Amino acid sequence: MLKVIDIKEALALKNVLFIDVRSQSEYDDGTIPGSVNIPILDDAERVIIGTIYRKKSPDEATLEGLNFASNKLPNLYKKIKEYSKKYDNIVIFCWRGGMRSTSVCTLLSMLKISNIYRLTGGYKNYRKYVIDFLKNKIDRYKFVMLHGLTGVGKTHILEKLQCIGKPVLNLEKIAKNSGSVFGNIVFSGKPPTQKMFESLIFNVLYKAEEDYIFVESESKRIGSVQIPEAVYNRMINGYHILLKTTLENRIKIILEDYVVHLEENDFKIMKSINHLRKRLGNEAVDKLIKKIDTKDYTYVVKYLMEYYYDPLYKYSIKKYNNYDIVIDYDDINDVLPIINSFLNNIRITRRELE
Repeated sequence: MLKVIDIKEALALKNVLFIDVRSQSEYDDGTIPGSVNIPILDDAERVIIGTIYRKKSPDEATLEGLNFASNKLPNLYKKIKEYSKKYDNIVIFCWRGGMRSTSVCTLLSMLKISNIYRLTGGYKNYRKYVIDFLKNKIDRYKFVMLHGLTGVGKTHILEKLQCIGKPVLNLEKIAKNSGSVFGNIVFSGKPPTQKMFESLIFNVLYKAEEDYIFVESESKRIGSVQIPEAVYNRMINGYHILLKTTLENRIKIILEDYVVHLEENDFKIMKSINHLRKRLGNEAVDKLIKKIDTKDYTYVVKYLMEYYYDPLYKYSIKKYNNYDIVIDYDDINDVLPIINSFLNNIRITRRELE
């Protein structure tokens, strides 16, 4: 018997695998995080079927679709059979929960794979669910935003918080862009589309067991994507922690984070720094490029901090006149206990107000 499930029920399943049977380009544009792509039709086949549907008839398009799909069914069955042994639940979806996912689920049901569900409404319904959640269902979250100059260790602290089980929304990691001159050389792989970026944010918030979320201070745009309006507003109206440390500590952190990437990507770095000629001047940029040639990354990082990043960040830091707490540290390991103490205090205060 063909089993169907809606998106809210599907997201609550344990040990679940989502299988996207749409084409590669549809999958790349946006999918349910963690899903695997097993296309029943490839992109070229979809174009052909769409043309037949418009110019001839839906029936002829269906027959041609069956013809294309038939060659893929043995491999599809084999893959999903293996997944069915590893996962308690498998949810199959296409764009609208229509013919593609229905035909696959019907076949698998006939072949006695029992832990299969068809997602009603498909990816389209999932997408509506994500948009509604990010717009209307995030009032319960209180964001705790970390601020500070470049190299102060905001990302390191987020990672440390995550390691001890605190809920963290690492937007730079999700966007695959650190927003710096060197940002495009740190993250591997293609940046997400806007749809996928929103789905990944949703995934973190939806699964969060606490009502607070740690996040790094960001502008609304990160690389090629934008933080959803309601999420950004919650960030702005949350708690704000300003981190400070010495210039020497900041240079050390940047070098530790980037030095391997720098050595492997001198050409990309030079190209990025060349874009700063209007701001820094030709003489300064030419000198920076020479320093990269000689692998003097300490000079490059120090110069960019003092004459490029710090003026930019100081402006944004001043936008928040009243920080909830300022942490000026020498050892980054001293930061977490202070944040934990702050978190306990705001929990007590919130309980008293309720």
